[in-house]
Amino acid sequence: MSDNGSRQNLRLLKASYIKEFTLLGHAEDPIDLSKCSIDLNSLQAREESAIRQAEIEAERIGIGVTSEAQSLFDALSKTLPVCWDKTVIVVMKEVRVGSPYLPENVRGGTPAANERVKKVLELERKRLQSRNASQ
Repeated sequence: MSDNGSRQNLRLLKASYIKEFTLLGHAEDPIDLSKCSIDLNSLQAREESAIRQAEIEAERIGIGVTSEAQSLFDALSKTLPVCWDKTVIVVMKEVRVGSPYLPENVRGGTPAANERVKKVLELERKRLQSRNASQ
């Protein structure tokens, strides 16, 4: 093997073929710990940001709801601000959609907001039904 710095010249060699070897010296450690530093403030900020993001994502998951209800929530959340109030989907902080999450279960809000939520629910239910029918 040549020591010209090229890894292409390295080849595997069976240990049983080696009769002796000589240690030429120690290589310098590529990681000098005295030159390494950790920015604790930056790490803490990243951790806090990750925790906040995880909490936001956890709030988007309904507790005790069907997968269909979660799918409807996810679909509504793509175009409207939504959150869970136990098992009720709250849209735009005023319109409430209760189980079984049909257009006739939409309550509250202005008439325009109420109609918009009903329309989105109808469309998403149709998409879910067509998706389930094709599977």
